[in-house]
Amino acid sequence: MISNILDEDLLSKDEIVERLKTALINKTPYCLVRIGDGENFVLSQDSVYTMEQTLGQLWVKEANKGRKGVRFPNIPVRDQLVEAIREADIVGILAKNDKVIRAHPNHKRVLTNRIFNHFELMPQAVCNAIVNRELIYHKPFWEMLHEQNSRVVLVSRWAGGTKQRLIRPPYHLQVPFTLPFERNEMMADTLDILEQRKDEYDIVLCSCGINAVILAHQIKKRIGKIGVDFGIGSQIISSVKI
Repeated sequence: MISNILDEDLLSKDEIVERLKTALINKTPYCLVRIGDGENFVLSQDSVYTMEQTLGQLWVKEANKGRKGVRFPNIPVRDQLVEAIREADIVGILAKNDKVIRAHPNHKRVLTNRIFNHFELMPQAVCNAIVNRELIYHKPFWEMLHEQNSRVVLVSRWAGGTKQRLIRPPYHLQVPFTLPFERNEMMADTLDILEQRKDEYDIVLCSCGINAVILAHQIKKRIGKIGVDFGIGSQIISSVKI
């Protein structure tokens, strides 16, 4: 059971980098997804919460104002998240006493445990869900992408600005193209483009909230590439010095 997983059981940053490196070298389809409070609320619909309970959450009310890239009720997106978690190579979950994500403790790891038990989800490997924030400051991650000559695609509302940072020192990355992404309705067109241009890239960093979980999974399953749920990483990378 996921509730038995200790914080020390979570993969380290270096272990994640090594696994991504292996996938890049072997051209193996791969994905890393992360589950935070927003994903928890999507997954809670008609499962561990009644729909009424889910719709009453402040985060969900904000989502229904168009601020989270997905609207509720949304059972199809819930089911896509369940499939993504079930088939992901690495699943990020919040540490038991996480202090980074600003959400009520009942909406973090406690809720994830309940949801995973409900859907009988037991990830192949787990890491800390805040790994995206950690990798930004983790020099070996960027060095690995550079040394492998990895062609990196960015999918995000901030993709264009992030590209301008990553193609310059100290990153020196190859970014053949970027795609904007703001809401779930853009999923089909985004995946179509990524499939049509699959020979132009090796790995995709997805920074589009809950939608990044679905996107990273489909990049692996449908397109046969490497998808990483990079969360807020794309938004803050321009201000980071490594």
